[in-house]
Amino acid sequence: MMIKSLIAASLIGLASVPLAAQAQQAGNQQPALPPALQAAIASGNAAAIQQAINTLSGGSPVRAARLAEQTMAAAERMIATNPAGAAAAANAAMGIARSAQVQAAAPGQVIGMLSAAARIMVAPAVMAAAPAAAAQLAAATVAVASTPAMITAAPTVAAAVAAAADTVASNPTVIAAAPAAATLLSQSVDTLTTAVDSQTGSTLSTTTTTTTQTTSLTASPS
Repeated sequence: MMIKSLIAASLIGLASVPLAAQAQQAGNQQPALPPALQAAIASGNAAAIQQAINTLSGGSPVRAARLAEQTMAAAERMIATNPAGAAAAANAAMGIARSAQVQAAAPGQVIGMLSAAARIMVAPAVMAAAPAAAAQLAAATVAVASTPAMITAAPTVAAAVAAAADTVASNPTVIAAAPAAATLLSQSVDTLTTAVDSQTGSTLSTTTTTTTQTTSLTASPS
């Protein structure tokens, strides 16, 4: 019960900053998109966006992660004006994040993309305009968040992803548009939630044990 409360608190913290402010902050921190990537994003074609990232990265996973992070930030900025395009761009970015090489080379960027994707997938405009794409984004994000490295490095972000994906899986518009995907997504969310609970519980147990031992040593006579 304590673990679930801590996870819930982390989700509240993730959602506490307004979406528009987060998108603006991301835009301020990101350099300008390469023209070819800008054009691909404008096309609204996830495959074309991912191909542009792969081409521009020149085989460098660090460069690919940086471009994918920029794409995810662009996707978040598009929610209000082009929610379907936002879903396409976010799916392309998460497709890059699924690469084991990218996760190993740039874990910080991947964690940042997980957080952004969790916000994008639950945007009402995205689920309404592109329910199947929202389900696809949720499934891909859960897959990345479920890797042992991500769960260990950022369990609260993985928990946020699980909660967001659960929202997508239970959304009536998504269920109507992609019932099979929604069912599979719900199952994946359960698996991720169990893994996060296990990781968080292990971390709490270790912290408690260390604190107890430290207190005991401090209290011992010289």
